[in-house]
This record gives sequence, structure tokens and C-alpha cells, in this order.
Amino acid sequence: HYEVSVRLRDADGNPLDVDGGPDLRGTGLLPLFDGVRITRTAAVARRLDERGKGGSVFSAFSGESIADEHFLGELAETLHQRSSLASQLVLSFTQTDVRGFSTPEWDSLADMRSLGFRFALSAITDLDMDFEALAEQGFAFVKLDATVFLEGLPAPSGRIPSNDVCRHLAQHGLTLVVDHIESDDQLARVFGFGVLLGQGQLFGGARPVRADVVATRA
Repeated sequence: HYEVSVRLRDADGNPLDVDGGPDLRGTGLLPLFDGVRITRTAAVARRLDERGKGGSVFSAFSGESIADEHFLGELAETLHQRSSLASQLVLSFTQTDVRGFSTPEWDSLADMRSLGFRFALSAITDLDMDFEALAEQGFAFVKLDATVFLEGLPAPSGRIPSNDVCRHLAQHGLTLVVDHIESDDQLARVFGFGVLLGQGQLFGGARPVRADVVATRA
């Protein structure tokens, strides 16, 4: 599997720290960024497919975008150009964003699920969610930080140990991806609990995509 991220730069080519910078929610900028993200991710997915590389392509999106007309328009146009993207792309949303979804967002997700899209839940801090309902809505993956996973997730009675976390998610048909694995020790401990998918610097850092791959359409 692969994950595509988009990095923004200013007019002078300096990187902009969107995630760690000012809160952009409600400004209308996040759906614009995600509109670019969906087209760039689709281009990478197409190139991977052309090279015979299977697997899913993950990319993180803002919950604010999922019911935004601009983002949905970009998504529709991208899907029109390459319908197979729906079965290849996995859209990731944070637990905080998903908790804030209302009817318009869930309706959009339902429409996307009917087209074949799958979703991932990221930035998990606790298990106080209806994971069975999430699976029915098209969520197939749960991404959990390695340190959080190994320490156990908080619960009213204490902490839920790692093996119980795996069992809880698996019984609802969700695949756990443990990310930010930075050392061989973490790797051994994580996979010792039966985790199948891992991600992190230990497996190699991010690599830039060639400009010709993600060249924007006219």
C-alpha cells in the first residue's frame, strides 16, 4: 500500500506548515487544498497502476471537505476521468473530524461508498466509537500511532491493552495500521500483537513525486 501527502509552498518555494500552523478550519481553504490533493493523488494512483503496482493508495482529507461543493466537484471530475480510482483510493479522516460529521457528511460518504470508495479512521485517541457502524459506512482501516498502541488506549476502567485493541477492531472487520514505527524494537513489539500493516520512518521516508506525474490538467 502507499500514502500520498501534499506539501504546500509559497511563491518563493518555501514550505508552508499547514498542519502545525494556524487553524484553517472555517476559512474555506481546506476544501481547496483537498481539491488539489484529490487530483494529485489520482495521478499518483494512475502511475502506480500503470506500473503494475497493486495495493491501496491512502491520502488524508479534512472532514470539512467531504460535503463541500468545490471538493465534490473535483472528486467527480477526477472520477469521470478514471473510474477505477474509487477501488484504489482510501480517504483518511481523523477521529475528531468523524465525530463532528452531521447528515450532509454522512450522506456524502454514503454516495462515495456506493461508488466503491473506502475510508480510514486516523489519529485515534480512544475506542469510544461505534466501530461496527463505521464499518457499515465504508471504513475499512484504522490508523493508530505506535506509541499510543503499545501503551494501550484509555478507558474509564484503565487502559485497554494492545492485544484487546487488535481483537476489538478485527471483530468489526477493520484492519489496523500502526504508524510512526521508528525502531526495530517498536516493530517487533507491534507485530508481536498480530498487527498486519505498519508504517513509519523505519520503512523509509517520504519521496517526492516527479512533476510530470502530477502535472495539472489544462
